[in-house]
Amino acid sequence: ASPKEPAATGHTNPFPRKLMEMLRKEDTAIVSWLPRGDAFTVRDADKFVTDVLPRYFRHTKLTSFQRQLNLYGFRRITKGPDAGAYRHEWFHRDQPDLCLQMKRSKQKSSASPQLVGKSPRLRSNSLTASPALSASTTPATTPGV
Repeated sequence: ASPKEPAATGHTNPFPRKLMEMLRKEDTAIVSWLPRGDAFTVRDADKFVTDVLPRYFRHTKLTSFQRQLNLYGFRRITKGPDAGAYRHEWFHRDQPDLCLQMKRSKQKSSASPQLVGKSPRLRSNSLTASPALSASTTPATTPGV
């Protein structure tokens, strides 16, 4: 029964919770919070991939980890002394419960500009399902049909 409970509540958020745990437990020379606790950085990518990722996630590629960060809405800091670190408004060292509010976005959102001409992928997303639902309800409300 326990595997069904998190799915029923809809608040599983495994990635943010595992990331929070990782930052709490792992060697700060490999991955750590920035001093303010509002962002984190991977300091040793090689050791992160070989030693840290396998303890928390099934994937062991840095690109897969970065993709998960993107799907959860993390943003990479590109300028200044914190360049290369990742932040999210609901991911903070001093307020770990905030990460429970984080939601994984649909894959189509992160790659939507590339999907413009690819109808097979577009047919499978939820946006095409809602017009079909409204179209199917329209004939049912028409008395003569």
